[in-house]
Amino acid sequence: MATLTYETLINEMNQAMLAGDEDRVPLLRQVLAAVGQPDTQAPIIHVVGTNGKGSTVTLIADTLIAAGHKVGVFTSPAISDQREQIVINGQMIGKETFVRLYQTLLPIVRKIVPDDSSLTIFEWEVVIALAWFAEQHVDWMIIEAGLGGLMDATNAITSPRFSVFTHIALDHTRILGDTIAKIAQNKAGIIKPNTTVVMAPGQSDDAKAVIEQTAKRAHVPVMLAIKQTWFDNPQFGLDGTTVDVHWSSKTIWHHVHLNLAGQHQLANAATALTVLKQVAEHDSRIDEDAVRTGFNQAALPGRLTTLAATDKHPRLLVDGAHNPDGIQSLVRLLKQVAPTRRFTFVLGFLADKNVAGMLAELLPLAKQVVLTVPDQHQRVLPIDALTEMVGDTLAKLQLNDVAVFSTATARDALACLRKRNVEPPVIVTGSFYLIRALREAGLND
Repeated sequence: MATLTYETLINEMNQAMLAGDEDRVPLLRQVLAAVGQPDTQAPIIHVVGTNGKGSTVTLIADTLIAAGHKVGVFTSPAISDQREQIVINGQMIGKETFVRLYQTLLPIVRKIVPDDSSLTIFEWEVVIALAWFAEQHVDWMIIEAGLGGLMDATNAITSPRFSVFTHIALDHTRILGDTIAKIAQNKAGIIKPNTTVVMAPGQSDDAKAVIEQTAKRAHVPVMLAIKQTWFDNPQFGLDGTTVDVHWSSKTIWHHVHLNLAGQHQLANAATALTVLKQVAEHDSRIDEDAVRTGFNQAALPGRLTTLAATDKHPRLLVDGAHNPDGIQSLVRLLKQVAPTRRFTFVLGFLADKNVAGMLAELLPLAKQVVLTVPDQHQRVLPIDALTEMVGDTLAKLQLNDVAVFSTATARDALACLRKRNVEPPVIVTGSFYLIRALREAGLND
């Protein structure tokens, strides 16, 4: 019998997205109970939101690691390798380990789900991540929700130590609802007894009210992170942010460098610090050195990442923003660091996103745009449709001097950049899948 490889396993797994199916979370709770409840083996920080989840997760995780903790982190989506979603102290799960855990868990899972293919790849990844974290005796598990909250596979976990809400905005409206209040209601479904709710600053009144009401019904406390309480004298740049941190009424840490760019990262940092301050009440290792090291090391591939120029491409600023709220954060940063500049953009989107809203934000800053498709993703917005939408938006905004180049593949987009004398940095945005496609086509860190 041939040995099962990681690549074969991933290709054979059920690729369906069932985050809107209300039966999935109860099913996964049965699975976790049957495999020994790995989610109870360490305190959990569960993070949901529309934007800022990845940044908040990495800021908390890197600080805990800097303080000497062993930290298991589950995030999504991956950029280059599915295993990026499951890491301990920055190290991806090994292929052999992933396959071994799958084969160990499969007979148990089949007793609950006779057709093992009915567990999706994302659900398997959640179960395998929790099993690996428990096996490796991590000190903390940080779990980022994939889509929404209530019916997301990660909501199968037991009550977390902290339930963290990053900024909530409109996205995945066909699944989560077409208003902020409806989306917040879905995400607030992660709130369980015996947790502490932490909310990022800048939440809309509707989102804040829903989260607070849900927490009240669960009889759990709510902590609102406030940027002004934590920070003074921020200085923004494409390479990150330097800021003074008020750790307490008597303690100020001067010139802490946050290795994540953009004003919106202060909201994520304030959220992370609110969690870390609570941890620090029982853990003296969460101190200035740990926060400085963690914040300086925190990095997110594909999220406002600056890539140096090579013989293959000019200097690039790569950002996986994929909804108007994320694009607005990118636009604010570009205006802050270069108020009079117009940029070259490489753009590609999925069809189920608010592409018109994102184009309206981006194109006023454009000198030229190179259009392409993220990859052969089933939800990709075809190049002809994107080209038409860009033309319509430029006409509506009366932007007559923006040059537009349409390319069939990510490789063609890179070739188009090489042919043109563009002023760096080139801004690559619209989808994490676009960044993945560009990397596969020859764009590497």
